[in-house]
Amino acid sequence: MTVVPELTPKQVATPFPISPDVPQDAYTYDYIICGGGTAGCVLASRLSEDPAVSVLLIEQGPVADTWTSRVPLLSLNVFENDVKTARWWSQPLTHADNRFLQIIRGDALGGTSRINGMLYTRGSPGDYNQWALLGNEGWSYDDLEPYFVKSETTRTHPRSQYRGTSGPWQNQQFEDAPYKINPLIEHAIQKAGIPKVRDVNDPATPAACSATMDISQNASFHRHSTYLAFLPPALCHTRKERLKVCTNAVVCKIEVETENDGGLRATGVQFETADARQADRRYVARARREVIVCGGALGSPQMLMLSGGLVPRTCPVSCARLSLTNPQSDHSAVPVAWEVPLSETSPPSSQRASSPPPRATPPRRTHASDLDAAVPANRPDIEFMHLANNASDVETPPGTGIYTLLATLIRPSSTGSVRLATANPRERPAVDSASSPTRDYVPLRKAIRFALGVGRDVRARGYSLQDYAVPRGGEGASDAALDAFVRANVRTCFHYAGTCRMGAQAEGGGGKDPRPSVVDARLRVHGVRGLRVADTSVFPEIIGSHTMAPAVVVAEKCADMVKESWR
Repeated sequence: MTVVPELTPKQVATPFPISPDVPQDAYTYDYIICGGGTAGCVLASRLSEDPAVSVLLIEQGPVADTWTSRVPLLSLNVFENDVKTARWWSQPLTHADNRFLQIIRGDALGGTSRINGMLYTRGSPGDYNQWALLGNEGWSYDDLEPYFVKSETTRTHPRSQYRGTSGPWQNQQFEDAPYKINPLIEHAIQKAGIPKVRDVNDPATPAACSATMDISQNASFHRHSTYLAFLPPALCHTRKERLKVCTNAVVCKIEVETENDGGLRATGVQFETADARQADRRYVARARREVIVCGGALGSPQMLMLSGGLVPRTCPVSCARLSLTNPQSDHSAVPVAWEVPLSETSPPSSQRASSPPPRATPPRRTHASDLDAAVPANRPDIEFMHLANNASDVETPPGTGIYTLLATLIRPSSTGSVRLATANPRERPAVDSASSPTRDYVPLRKAIRFALGVGRDVRARGYSLQDYAVPRGGEGASDAALDAFVRANVRTCFHYAGTCRMGAQAEGGGGKDPRPSVVDARLRVHGVRGLRVADTSVFPEIIGSHTMAPAVVVAEKCADMVKESWR
């Protein structure tokens, strides 16, 4: 069986400090990619298409291409030993009773696409049009649609201007499980004025809709992570002379040098074996052209801050233009759950979601102009994930069946932060999750009341729902009771974004977007030549959808921009 040629730091780099006796070509590559996650696999694949270039991909985790990792329901279980995850605790949530949330991300080649819910959702066109309105030229929906098409093969929908049938990354749609509750939930949602649509990724889909989601599974019904789609073993073997995949390695520092004109340039990367007990020494690789950081919304800022020579409670040097505390966005969610027959439940996964009209939860009279999804102002602020299982952070009692409407705030006002916990690159960053301050309570209150109304309608049609996780007082609960319910039950959706956000100016304060930024519209780090970031961390504002497909598109576009720069 063909496997990915996994290399060690010793095999792809030279010991640091560099000996003058070692030929420079032995440790120099055209491109060095720091992070082989969801976006990093895409970028490594696209850049190594050119046989004339060399690419080094450094990934902290292993390949771990096991049977379990390909079986969708097994690979979803992030607490299974064979599922490669990084897990650590957030900082206390000051707006949520000082609770702690578990931070989880994939820790293998392919990153979180190896462990997530496999939902292929792009977000509304208005999400990307908002990016463009903020001054990020080339990032509107019309600019990005060709990249969505290029990357995918849909096994369900016909080829069209907006759906691809020849890309490396497969997805398909499955019918709802034959549970009695499903059509009753759907009826209640449609009764509330939310139409059912065939393809949520159709750009003409209204801003308010209910749909069955596309799932990133291939023809064999295996999880189709970006590792298997973009860097499968056969491809890595074919390109092994120009594409080096170094796994189980941790990036310690991005090397930055001062050029003759006083400007800064990224010239290489220092890294070590991830297992400290085997890390006999540090190694260095050099980049002829560029270093591209793809560590995800939590890993990328950590790498950049480490490269600024940071230690706790000190200020960074100008290298990365990052503050010690870097803002991050996430989708917070509150599960509203009922007890149902055990036969009506399934392992944790979601195939259906609904979004009420923007600013209209519960429904009000909605005009057609409110539903044009290309208009940023029409973007919905809530998504309900329909889950035939318990979506809370507490395990279900044995023998208990749970159905959840997960009220998800997809347009959050609050932001959290990511900062260095220590200068040790093996230590996970300190994450303060966005935790729903006062201004985010308003849409969450409406969402919870909407979910309770759906439950009432289902009961009225003869289905027995027993309250399991609902606010005290039900639909009649006061705002204060609903806020208390939010604080006690709010959870993360693991959609971390925006920590190295895109914008015109590093310091902000001018133009269409006054907020500070880390990269420009070509994903180049402000003030440092030869250094880019490409993953969900660059989102100027978080997308109102699951973030895997948008992460792939960022990498696809980055690959084209890099190629254009070196033609």
